[in-house]
Amino acid sequence: MINYWLEHFQKASIMKTKIVITAVVLLQFFAGQLLGTTKYVSLTGSNTFPYTSLATAANTIQTAVSVCSDGDLILVDNGTYILSTLIDLGTKGITVRSINGSAVAIVDGNNATKCFEIDNVNAVIDGFTIQNGKNLGGFGGGVNIQNGGTVQNCIIKNNQARDGGGVALDYGGLVINCIVTGNTSQYGGGIRCLSPGTKVKNCLILNNTSTYLGGGVNTWDGGDIYNCTIVHNTAPDGNGAGIRTRNAGHVYNSIIVANNNTSGNLENWDVDGSGYTYNNVCTSPLPPNGSNNITSNPNFVSTTPGSEDYHLQASSPCIDAGLNFGWMSSVTDLDGNTRIVNVIVDMGPYEHFTPAPLDADGDGVPDGDDDYPLDPTRAFNNYYPASGYGTLAFEDLWPGKGDYDFNDLVCDYRFKTVTNASNKVVEIFSTFIIKAFGAGMHNGFGFQFPNDLVLQSHLTVAGYNIASGSYITLGANGLETGQVKPTVIVYDDAYRLMQNPGYGIGVNTDPNAPYVTPDTVVVHIAFTPNTYTIPQVGIDQFNPFIIVSKNRDKEVHLPNYPPTSLADQSIFGQADDTSDPGIGRYYKTSNNLPWAINIYESFDYPIERVVITSAYNHFVEWAESGGTLFPDWYQDNSGYRNASKIY
Repeated sequence: MINYWLEHFQKASIMKTKIVITAVVLLQFFAGQLLGTTKYVSLTGSNTFPYTSLATAANTIQTAVSVCSDGDLILVDNGTYILSTLIDLGTKGITVRSINGSAVAIVDGNNATKCFEIDNVNAVIDGFTIQNGKNLGGFGGGVNIQNGGTVQNCIIKNNQARDGGGVALDYGGLVINCIVTGNTSQYGGGIRCLSPGTKVKNCLILNNTSTYLGGGVNTWDGGDIYNCTIVHNTAPDGNGAGIRTRNAGHVYNSIIVANNNTSGNLENWDVDGSGYTYNNVCTSPLPPNGSNNITSNPNFVSTTPGSEDYHLQASSPCIDAGLNFGWMSSVTDLDGNTRIVNVIVDMGPYEHFTPAPLDADGDGVPDGDDDYPLDPTRAFNNYYPASGYGTLAFEDLWPGKGDYDFNDLVCDYRFKTVTNASNKVVEIFSTFIIKAFGAGMHNGFGFQFPNDLVLQSHLTVAGYNIASGSYITLGANGLETGQVKPTVIVYDDAYRLMQNPGYGIGVNTDPNAPYVTPDTVVVHIAFTPNTYTIPQVGIDQFNPFIIVSKNRDKEVHLPNYPPTSLADQSIFGQADDTSDPGIGRYYKTSNNLPWAINIYESFDYPIERVVITSAYNHFVEWAESGGTLFPDWYQDNSGYRNASKIY
């Protein structure tokens, strides 16, 4: 039932222990004799005095303790150290620390003896699993702290004593960042604090049992409990299954819930004497003395038996609900994370925080938002049109209206602009699907950038379909030469891409002719890195055009889009065209009818030689109004189209 959080704590403990060990070694290296000596303990050491390496390590912890003086450090290798007598640090101010944490360094009392006894304010036990200690007639089954000392980063489990099954603190001492579970005693199944000056901080205390007072914790004449979660402990009726505080016992920032007495009834706390207080505590019912206590559900991540997780959900009322103390700035929570995240400390041993999102490529964009999570040079795909393909349709008999069927080229298009974490354009993939062309002429197709803000020397184009010896002249970078603005020629002749099926004019405009699978051309445009933003490129304002019958100086563009530098502007004003470059009017008849249309979704085009105004009933109103009337003229709405005239 405790496997999940136990494993989680052990991993955190290993990490914290390795950091501490590294720091200690470095300090010793630089400080020389300013620090005490370091002794080693290992089950595989040669047990050779003075035990200054793993190879010559003592085989028992007590052996190393016996040759230490104040300030010395004992580093304990992986293994299970089974005791026949307790490890007694006496009054020595030394540190006994596991090398790799509580998951792999185990001190086992073998149900024969208490495990540790310490009696110096500078003594430290750090990073062990302390288990199966037994001291039925005395204080502390796992550890007895007499007049001072610290137990930290430990798992203290399955120990027995008269007072403090897990830990007994007498007249001083600190238990911090520990999990205390499965211990049994008469007074304080998990922990017993005898007097003022004893402290317990950032601990998870659960599944402990007292046969008399305080299933999880018992404070006798004093003791301060900070930021603990005390849950699922047991004691006899009326004696504090979770915690029993007497006299100068104080509880801060703690969560005390789901503790039951031996009758099976909820009994989170019990009090006796005077001077006790509960402040910023989540428990039920409200304690009699103190302030800022709540009875809300703490909203643990999971209380499901076998997969309990006593971290706080984001919705927990215990978040940012504690009382800050100065010592919190120099310690971590039970996971080894910062103790105060959002100005005010959380209740319980685990500070809630939103983990930094994963960013595998280190570009500053979280993987969940990054379209290229493993590529630091790319981050986002930006599409135009945003929701799918648009359609271009052209009439190629400009400046005359011709048959005005708008199927001399029908091409779906979409641009994918790839930007990096700085929102600079990396590349554009321009996809064109040639669906149909009813032209008898061999037309080309291309598009021009809307402005000259993008230098042509900053672009490299690939993927176009242009024959060797073509009438199109490209530079080394794949752009058409002789242009003021960057100009991309997608293909030079539609008939090289799709062949007439042997019937009718062109391809896919006569319903009686065999259908030809559309051809797709993807043009890739690479940009000099970190140079242009999407608005500077302006691909949403691209200027598409056809080149009529391989005549490079004859272009057909969208209405009011200017020709390229290579177009013959002397054609303007001839036949049905009323273009006037002086006022920015291009490719329109006198009543605003165009020779090309751009629709931001798929377009069902007319059959060959069917005038578009016969196929679509509101095309004229739309064109003559400049797009104000019937902007949805091309959709399949009632009364909008004549289906028999549409391919």
